[in-house]
Amino acid sequence: MAEPVIDAYVFPRDALALLLTRTWFPERTGRESTIILDFLKARGELYDRFEFSVRCGAGQVPDPALPANVQRGIVYSSRKRIDMIVWQGEQSTIIEVKERLSPAVLGQLLTYQQLLLEDRPGIKTPALACIGRFFDDDTMRVLNGNGIDAYVYPPSE
Repeated sequence: MAEPVIDAYVFPRDALALLLTRTWFPERTGRESTIILDFLKARGELYDRFEFSVRCGAGQVPDPALPANVQRGIVYSSRKRIDMIVWQGEQSTIIEVKERLSPAVLGQLLTYQQLLLEDRPGIKTPALACIGRFFDDDTMRVLNGNGIDAYVYPPSE
């Protein structure tokens, strides 16, 4: 049961200037929001559209005895959440945001890729990327070896 994209979390290219003034992004922590902001400053001009906190997958099956609004809330909140999707024309890139990039990012991105393809049949296979502040060489080698672009924005002093 795919939920529609929440329009409030979708921004066209001409909203990039607005996005660059933000101090937070939907459903992200303050630290994650600063990483997103650094990414948008460095690479935002490359993209046509930005989607934040995109839900994918089926989520949990709620107890049918619960009120309908509670059931909808359970399904919505239990669906997987993609931090960000950026678009260049018809090509999307799923982006995972982490302060410290770790091997877990690989599993998350592959999961989101499959679920997004199931939820949005007909889209091109999304590219995968991650952004963060810290990494180790082993993790970076594995991510890059699996075709995942990793962008690191060290904390400003």
